[in-house]
Amino acid sequence: MPMTYTIALLFVTFLGTYIYSKYICKQELKGFINSFLDSQQSITVVYNTKGLNLINKAGLEFFGYDSLPSLLASHSDIVDFFIEEEKCVSKYTYGKNWVESIYNDKKNRNNTVKVKIFSKKDELDYYFYLKISKMKDRKEYLLTFNDITKLERDKNNIKKLAELDPLTQIYNRVKLNEMFRGIFFNAKKYNSVVTMILFDIDHFKQINDNYGHNVGDKVLKELSSLIRGLLRKDDIFARWGGEEFVVVLQNISLTETTKLASRLREEIDKFHFDVVEHVTCSFGVTQFTQRDTESLFFERVDEALYEAKERGRNRVVVKEASR
Repeated sequence: MPMTYTIALLFVTFLGTYIYSKYICKQELKGFINSFLDSQQSITVVYNTKGLNLINKAGLEFFGYDSLPSLLASHSDIVDFFIEEEKCVSKYTYGKNWVESIYNDKKNRNNTVKVKIFSKKDELDYYFYLKISKMKDRKEYLLTFNDITKLERDKNNIKKLAELDPLTQIYNRVKLNEMFRGIFFNAKKYNSVVTMILFDIDHFKQINDNYGHNVGDKVLKELSSLIRGLLRKDDIFARWGGEEFVVVLQNISLTETTKLASRLREEIDKFHFDVVEHVTCSFGVTQFTQRDTESLFFERVDEALYEAKERGRNRVVVKEASR
């Protein structure tokens, strides 16, 4: 056998052995990574330069798929599942190379972002802290999802408690004052229309005296529920205090606001309350002007309500700013 042929044969044999060993090592490494991922109870994902490479069983179950190919057949990336919400990363936040962008964001030292995802497992929304880590000696990223749903829900519940009136479950005075800052700023800057309805229950003290405070509370809840059902989603409805309520409307003329106040008055007048049966309310209406301060705006609508009371109650009085 010629020497050159023998050397070539030995080289091919060596190359084949090398390639086979590299393939075995690669397969063994991939199997090890898969086993590690599947041992994690939280969603765990591996990304490479081509995109989503590996995902554990917990992740597949959460997204509602039985394998990575079936997931990728419906979605090009798990970022498709991220729901848009304030302070949460969505598919549009960083674009196509979102994993690298988050990892290389110098302002985000922890390489951690908050995401909101809908679970196919129980059809509920979940919140996660998503941590992105670079895998050593590999051009891949490890993504781990830390479930913070309970923390977020508790935080939202605390926020609601701070913003809502505990009895009527509508905005309280503190929240209304907070919202007014933004409303007045926009009204001044863009010359937008802002109107307000201030109303209260006629002879409410008699209800408490004759039926007791529990019945009085029941009337407040029934009234709040009735009014809330008559307003638009974007209308601001709050309990100002005691038996007084405020409705703030944006981009609605004074004429239309007056019509709404009249409708609210009529609906309350004909509503059958559970115990007291019949209740009426008096209404004051006004519109914000460029010369108004918050206090002037409130003083004017309060004067309109006072006038409605003085003129016999169960009526709407409109008061415009003096020219």
